[in-house]
Amino acid sequence: MSAPLSDNPRIRAQRLIRLAAARTNLLFAGTRIEVRGHGDVAEALRGVLSGFGARLGGTDRARLVFLADDGTADPRALAAEFAVAAGETVTLLVSDDPNTRISRALTARGWTGSELRAGVVGFAREGRAIGAIEMFVTPGADNADDRIDWAWTAMPATHALADDLSGSGLLRGRRVGVSLVLEPKTAALALALRDTGAEVAVFSAVSETDPAVAEALSARGVRVFAPGGAGSAETDADNAAGILDWHPDLLIDDGSHLVRLAHTERRGTLETLRGAAEETTSGVRPLVEMAAEGELRIPVIAVNDARTKGLFDNLHGTGQSCVLAIADLLDPVENPGRTLPRRDVIGAVWLVIGYGPVGQGVARHAAALGARVLVLERDPVRALAAAHDGYGVVSSIADPEVDTVDVVVSATGVWHTVGLDLLNRVREDTVIAVAGGIDDEIALDDAHATGWTVRRVESDLSAWSAPATQAKIVYVLADGGGVNYTAAEGNPIEVMDLSFATQLVALRQLCRDGLEPGLHPIDTAAEAEVAALVLEQRMGRTAVDIPTELGRAGGAAQHWSTHRYRFEPSA
Repeated sequence: MSAPLSDNPRIRAQRLIRLAAARTNLLFAGTRIEVRGHGDVAEALRGVLSGFGARLGGTDRARLVFLADDGTADPRALAAEFAVAAGETVTLLVSDDPNTRISRALTARGWTGSELRAGVVGFAREGRAIGAIEMFVTPGADNADDRIDWAWTAMPATHALADDLSGSGLLRGRRVGVSLVLEPKTAALALALRDTGAEVAVFSAVSETDPAVAEALSARGVRVFAPGGAGSAETDADNAAGILDWHPDLLIDDGSHLVRLAHTERRGTLETLRGAAEETTSGVRPLVEMAAEGELRIPVIAVNDARTKGLFDNLHGTGQSCVLAIADLLDPVENPGRTLPRRDVIGAVWLVIGYGPVGQGVARHAAALGARVLVLERDPVRALAAAHDGYGVVSSIADPEVDTVDVVVSATGVWHTVGLDLLNRVREDTVIAVAGGIDDEIALDDAHATGWTVRRVESDLSAWSAPATQAKIVYVLADGGGVNYTAAEGNPIEVMDLSFATQLVALRQLCRDGLEPGLHPIDTAAEAEVAALVLEQRMGRTAVDIPTELGRAGGAAQHWSTHRYRFEPSA
């Protein structure tokens, strides 16, 4: 049962946006969205969606429509794949075109053409299906197979590049290990790799695994070293060792944990491991150190540093998914019985620690929802950038403005970013979360050792009580793990399509180039190839030239000797 919609139009708009994200796991940035209606709710919807980077207006077909009147509009009149309605109707998933991705997905499940032509794919009121057609539930469905198939429908670039790899035979017969958060999108990637002719195995830590997805993936013939996988070991350490003992030829890694394990306790893996591709900022950092010390024995592609990853996954994907996950935990639309002292984002003060791409994305999306954002960044250039983006900048946790903070978000990927000093400093009822994240980014170990106690409120919300001398409570989300992939469905599908497509061209580069051991950038032309695919398949823009060569150094239009003040001797 959904919570009654608030009388506050801005809160109503935010709940509709969060419902749309939860139902579809789709990205708002860059997506053609139409808001129908007038009044305060429609205005609030347009404001938030514009702040998120949605493409409002224009002549392109809208992918998502928000009905901001009373929710009674006939969905058959909509030219969109989805609609979200105000009023008591919370979700509409519609299509009037049998060639849309959602219609193709439903056709594959046995829906008849007449049903699709009727236009209504799903219609839900207060969480119940009504009408002749059963609601098509997307990421919230209990059926893990449906969720995997749904993710695949919104990953066209990954699909195209997997088909290319299948045709080339580059991966045929190779063993490819995948170490990523195991949820529907990762499962779809694993199945795409399998379909190229590769043998595929997936590893994921228990805190980063959806067991139902692991079980479904295992049932489809992919080896899964994670809870829910057939034959999975009891501990993360045993599963990590297991996938390396499987002796992959190529590895997609997250946090470079398996690459580092292979260089320490499982060095025998290096005899067969041809190369790896690293997904994250926190994983590239130790690889830089390994390379500098001459300890990196295999070539590794820094996928995280590709523009098609960092500019989209980190900024837009992690920004949207983390902020919406935090907002859902503060104000649970579908679980109204539990309350926190501060329920909504509007007017709240958020302290974002770190202003790299993830921090920029968190600040942007929190501000779009109505938060007042402060940034704590030790790099003075990034701190200056935050000020120019319109946020308050604090130089240390001793700044008096820290006393006003309602929500703290660590966006650094650095151990103990939220240290005991900050835990002791923040005021009563402060909410603390991690965006992206590594182990122990919040110093909960130090807190426990110094007398803090914890009480679990629900699965992703814990109340930490300070020692009696302070007598205050702070709330920690997702036990200090990355809030978007532990308390929600992870990054939106479209940004993972970009990231996974970049992973595939990285694997192609490892197979083709004969790279020396060390850390390598993604091939520039391959990066452009991925972006062009997405422009064509998601944006409908086909006039994109993929550069085949870099041209002059630095991109100079003419030879360096040609300049404005060149001396021309008189005749």
